[in-house]
Amino acid sequence: MKKEDVFNKTSREILAPALNGFILWILRKAQRNGIRRLYFLARDGYLMYRCARVYAERFQLPIECRYLCCSRYSLRLPMYHRDMKAALDYICRGGIEVTLDKILDRSGIGEAEKRITLERMGMTEQRKRPIPYPYLKKIRQKLEDCPFFLKAVEKNSRERLPSLLGYLEEAGLMEEVPMALVDSGWTGSMQKEICQALGILGKKGRVTGYYWGLYELPEGVRREDYLCYYFSPEAGLKKKVYFSNSLFESIFSAPHGMTTGYEKVHGQWRPVYARTDAGRKRFLEELEKILLEYTRNQAASMKHIEDLHLIRGIQETEKSLSRFMGKPKFQEAQIFGNQPFSDDIFDTGDQTAAGRMTEEELKANHFWNKVGKMSGLSSGYIKESPWYEGSAVLYGKRPGYHIFMYHLYKYLLYLKKETDFKYKEKKNCSG
Repeated sequence: MKKEDVFNKTSREILAPALNGFILWILRKAQRNGIRRLYFLARDGYLMYRCARVYAERFQLPIECRYLCCSRYSLRLPMYHRDMKAALDYICRGGIEVTLDKILDRSGIGEAEKRITLERMGMTEQRKRPIPYPYLKKIRQKLEDCPFFLKAVEKNSRERLPSLLGYLEEAGLMEEVPMALVDSGWTGSMQKEICQALGILGKKGRVTGYYWGLYELPEGVRREDYLCYYFSPEAGLKKKVYFSNSLFESIFSAPHGMTTGYEKVHGQWRPVYARTDAGRKRFLEELEKILLEYTRNQAASMKHIEDLHLIRGIQETEKSLSRFMGKPKFQEAQIFGNQPFSDDIFDTGDQTAAGRMTEEELKANHFWNKVGKMSGLSSGYIKESPWYEGSAVLYGKRPGYHIFMYHLYKYLLYLKKETDFKYKEKKNCSG
């Protein structure tokens, strides 16, 4: 089959039904909960926003759909100075191929400040070397012990806060309207940060969030403010094992770049976008056409928004999505795995969703190797792939075996996360 045919078939038969199932769930929930305005968060929310508007118009729903331009970077950086401990936790978090360069990029300081910080840490030569996960704690301590770095971060953060607050206020988030946020999810941190920023402006009411899935929740939030569709912190173990949040982000994205901040243009606050790759833009525009066509056809076939004749189809779609993400075919891995991906603040363009890996690098991600390295019981660096299953299919000699061993690791990881979450919730309830 031609690549173009595989792209079209996968988009129409798996991706479009999956996304539409989520959108219909959001709109039904919002209507029942009396929500009058939905903010779809950039960039994962872009295609969701475009499709949701089709249904809102078709059924004349009393729900306004808006697109909010933001990112972890644009929201967190202006808030760093209000909690430097939390800022350091975020700046020194794990990720795929984390380097000192990436860590300092997350801090938002300029190039001159980065050079001075590295000199004072005595780590100028190591700035581009991948950092093993257990060593991130030492890096965090070094940065915490560097007054120059802390002062630079704080100064830059304070300067950026007014533009963030101005943009959020102008976007209508301070208005007395029942509203909710919509995003892909994973940790729910952006909802907490938006609420904290609105708190500075004096907002009193609650803001809830609708998510494709959440693995965990931020500290200090209310569980009932975070609604989950596909999986939640306490449930959906099998779905988590056969799901790739990195691939989801790579596919369901916007044709524009990441929001890096906000600027005033003709008296109004506007987002500032990072540059994006032309090929990437074309891919997303083609996907958008297919998704919108599917959405219009589905909306036309429905009598009302609560029409549930599609439930069986949604269950079949979930199976197809799990198969596509968890055990992809070679051509699927080629087409969707070769899309640029970054799990950090800037899209450098040098990494793809299904990153190239050797047989040894694939083996290093098997559960016993990974548990040892991640826990610090054994030394060394593990090269990771955003979509490991895609990498195994494209570059592995025994892809089925690699995927099985990796899924075993994911199963144990998410089982532990679910158990820890339930224990913490039970403790909070009894306390």
